[in-house]
Amino acid sequence: MATAIDWNTFSTNKPYSAKILDSERFYVNGRLQIVFDMETGYMDDFITLLFLLGHPLVNLKAITVVPGTPDQIGFIRHVLGLFHRADLPLGVFDMNAKSALSAFDYKVYYAADIKESREASDACDILVTHCDEHTILICGGPLSNVSKAIQTGKFRLGRLVVQGGFAGDNIVPPKKRMNKFNGLLTSTAFNLDSDVKSALIVLQDRTIEEKFFVSKNVCHRVHYNRDTHKQMEPIKNKSLSLKEIHRVMSIYLRPTDIYGEVFHDPLTACCAIDPTIGEWQDVELYFDEKTKEWGSRIVEHPNIKIIVDYNHTKFLNTLFAY
Repeated sequence: MATAIDWNTFSTNKPYSAKILDSERFYVNGRLQIVFDMETGYMDDFITLLFLLGHPLVNLKAITVVPGTPDQIGFIRHVLGLFHRADLPLGVFDMNAKSALSAFDYKVYYAADIKESREASDACDILVTHCDEHTILICGGPLSNVSKAIQTGKFRLGRLVVQGGFAGDNIVPPKKRMNKFNGLLTSTAFNLDSDVKSALIVLQDRTIEEKFFVSKNVCHRVHYNRDTHKQMEPIKNKSLSLKEIHRVMSIYLRPTDIYGEVFHDPLTACCAIDPTIGEWQDVELYFDEKTKEWGSRIVEHPNIKIIVDYNHTKFLNTLFAY
């Protein structure tokens, strides 16, 4: 059954909860200063790009991509053109890596319109240039670009919001656990597993002022399904972002056997805009060398804040803002 929504709350003419939890320093002229580090392996990565390009509280300063192959560059540049943001700085990790654009991405636009491109900078340079103490960096993929930037010694960042990690039974109260994670202390984490060395460098870094991890113990509860799609219908033409998200999800949901998609990265981006969407616990996120899995534990000197629960209505209010 669809959640009851007050559609009037989606206009940002009203007070917005992102301005608490000490986020004021990230605002310039009423917009959060954000950089997006992404991949294109899953549909929700692309949805997050559409979301950030048009959110009324976001100034998207730059984009970096892992790995950053010519097909990815061409696809992203096509999307930027639709939003009249062709001038947005775009950086890549490895332009010569294996093709990394998902099959679904070719269903979204005419394939003939997507031209491979090598028009991109080094992602490390982009992050060092465009991140500072007043910027939020959202990471929806492996932490390769962030790690490389940290190792220059020149990287500064106010807040890092990462999709990844895991909080188990020792952190998450029983009533807030998903059945499939019940009894677990550690788990795999796709983005972090894709580059463990880089993830550990990011976790050990002390120059980033704040680190928030939106982990799978909560992400896997968040779905964009046919009910969500119906909720977006009345406002889909309120912004280009909403229009494109609704159009893309209409394509995705077209097969009758598909009910929805887990929205890992959109939840992460929404938490970056409004951290009060999440309930957070200060922990040490660690990698268990024996099991090759990730876990969280309470320590005297935590290295991150990890999510243990979320407010679904606040999430939708942020996702649907115009």
